[in-house]
Amino acid sequence: MLYRTIGNRRTVSALCLGTMNFGGTTDHETATAILDRFVAAGGTFIDTANNYGQWTGDAGESEELLGRWMHSRGNRDQLVIATKCGAKTTMPGNPDDEYWEGLGAAVIESAVKDSLTRLGIDRIDLYYAHIDNRSTPLEETVGAFGRLAAEGVVDLIGCSNITSWRLERARQLAADQGVAQYSVLQQRYTYLWPSPLAQDGLQRLGSPHFPHAGVEHFDYLDEHRDMTLVAYSPLLAGSYSHPERPFPAERGYAHPTAYVRFEVLRQVAQELGATPNQVVLAWMLHQDPVVIPLFGASSVSQLDEALDAVEIRLDAEQMDRLNNA
Repeated sequence: MLYRTIGNRRTVSALCLGTMNFGGTTDHETATAILDRFVAAGGTFIDTANNYGQWTGDAGESEELLGRWMHSRGNRDQLVIATKCGAKTTMPGNPDDEYWEGLGAAVIESAVKDSLTRLGIDRIDLYYAHIDNRSTPLEETVGAFGRLAAEGVVDLIGCSNITSWRLERARQLAADQGVAQYSVLQQRYTYLWPSPLAQDGLQRLGSPHFPHAGVEHFDYLDEHRDMTLVAYSPLLAGSYSHPERPFPAERGYAHPTAYVRFEVLRQVAQELGATPNQVVLAWMLHQDPVVIPLFGASSVSQLDEALDAVEIRLDAEQMDRLNNA
């Protein structure tokens, strides 16, 4: 396993295991086997959220499963646990965004206590504002997160699914209040670039919730080395390895340039005797500023495929081809 530093002070595995479906479509036995294998391979960074489970069952199922597993293994101190608040439904059975809890101070203070209880821990290592909520004053949100850090309830704080200008504004407001700033950014990011027209169309239709990490985000990260990008959905739900599963058009990945880039990705994978998934993860691990891929697995074999990506070395010529395809 490779390791990285986030927030200028916490060492984590270079791969982060996402647990969104644990306790739901990924049953307890399978989830436990995946977690055990990840830790045995040197993995330390695990991601969950207070709303995971609400699409198929109860919100918080992932946190609860993770908490039971840590208790049974006695390995809490060897792990860096990240969770989130802000997108949990207030109407059980209906996860539509109009019912999300939001990011008001009272919600944050209540949500963190509930997550601590479900996880069975006394401090959260990394706590995210899950999805930018523009109906709540940003200074209220960053103030509430900053107080949690000052009280020692959480260690690092971060944000997810946010535009670069809102990220900069949030960090400046935190500085003005004298509280901890966001130091981790979790954003959708993969080898393929979505069509700008598709992304613009999503925002015009009122769905700007999940912006892809773009040029402006990376420009910001390059200038602010105290921040780290955690990239979720790096493997596009298996599209790279399953030709019968097209790239998600609803997120703008199905366009001519994407398929040109995919062909170069496939060629490099053949040269290395690797899978396209592994090359995507390896490409991310070779980047500067640091990118930590956050991937999910529904079987131990899927996990092992991802873990093997840390052994892949891309030379300068291969990186140049991948970057400029």
